[in-house]
Amino acid sequence: MSQQLVGRTGIVTLSIPGGEQLGEVELSFAGGTERFLARATEPVEVDAAVLVVGEMPGRVVDVERWTRLPGL
Repeated sequence: MSQQLVGRTGIVTLSIPGGEQLGEVELSFAGGTERFLARATEPVEVDAAVLVVGEMPGRVVDVERWTRLPGL
């Protein structure tokens, strides 16, 4: 499977409880934005920046908390 989302950053739109439970993130993709189901090892709140570290079938991504750069 292509890993075209790994390395992209996004914003949490539905909090991620952590573990195998899913939340939702919005990522810049294909000239616009798209939402994907997301999971993380630890809880991540709404509006937090995240980095995609893995892709699963069914539009599910693994993410980690990320720090936004100033001015972006």
